Amino acid sequence: MMGVGVELLGVIAVGIGAASVLYAGMHALRKAGLDLPLWLLPAGIGLAMISYSIWNDYAWFGRAQDRLPQDAQLLLIGRDSQPWAPWTYLSPVAVRFAALDPATISNGAEGIRTARIMLVERRGQTLVVPQEFDCDAGLVRPARGEWTAAEPDDPAFAAVCEGEVKDGRDTGDRG
Repeated sequence: MMGVGVELLGVIAVGIGAASVLYAGMHALRKAGLDLPLWLLPAGIGLAMISYSIWNDYAWFGRAQDRLPQDAQLLLIGRDSQPWAPWTYLSPVAVRFAALDPATISNGAEGIRTARIMLVERRGQTLVVPQEFDCDAGLVRPARGEWTAAEPDDPAFAAVCEGEVKDGRDTGDRG
């Protein structure tokens, strides 16, 4: 089971745990003589489930980064705002990123370098895409593609040809 199914099970488990704790707490407070409104139990359960869901959305990126090879460099980070999560319009959540493990860079014939770019997407499969770089000519060729001029700010070209990327560039895209 992957993606949404695991997340749904997590939300349900948090709801059950919150229900247990809140029910026991409310029962103890009633025994102590406090009269609590009945709506506190479902409201507390709902708040716990929503809080977990928000935390899970924002914590995914860090957990995914931790699973990368030790020397992997972030190239691009894609963030998104989602209508069912209105708080993401204030702070868009990372939903995809591209990374490069420098250990996968190899030198080929005629100065052509090859590297494997990892494309990681939340709720999706991670793809590893081989890409070729002609550092002298400033060209890039994706798998099964044609040679094209590298963009001046292409982080993959910089990482492979210049050997260094300072940080993952945040694309801030919304789609």
